[in-house]
Amino acid sequence: MLWEQIKQIIQRITWVSPPAITLEWKRKVAQEAIESLSASKLAKSICSQFRTRLNSSHEAFAASLRQLEAGHSGRLEKTEDLWLKVRKDHAPRLARLSLESRSLQDVLLHRKPKLGQELGRGQYGVVYLCDNWGGHFPCALKSVVPPDEKHWNDLALEFHYMRWVLLSFIPVGKIQRRSR
Repeated sequence: MLWEQIKQIIQRITWVSPPAITLEWKRKVAQEAIESLSASKLAKSICSQFRTRLNSSHEAFAASLRQLEAGHSGRLEKTEDLWLKVRKDHAPRLARLSLESRSLQDVLLHRKPKLGQELGRGQYGVVYLCDNWGGHFPCALKSVVPPDEKHWNDLALEFHYMRWVLLSFIPVGKIQRRSR
């Protein structure tokens, strides 16, 4: 698909060839130089011809650049819009699935924890002391029940990012399945 897009872009570009240096042009320049035989006139003539050819080449190059810009003008905005959509729509759903599957996995592997005394309360959760759970002695367990979908997504994203932040600080040889 990318190859086809590149082909389409190349086909849209109109190639403007710079003026060719032909044998006829060389003879014409040589003849004019011989006729004038003045060094200053000859230098002015060569510079004028060079300037003309340089200007036409520059115009052809600028036209090609304008065509490329026109072909790619909206691509950056489209890419940014797609990235924002992924962050807004898909990332919270994936993070929530990760949270729910991890919670289910923890219950299956370690059973439900025996909650001890309450350590604190937050906006939509309670933190309890837990003597032993999942190989950790002692530990704190946060029980959360978010009131709405937005809070669920926020919690899931927090879980997802905190999990990766914590794993990034653990040396590779020390990572264990239970310590997440």
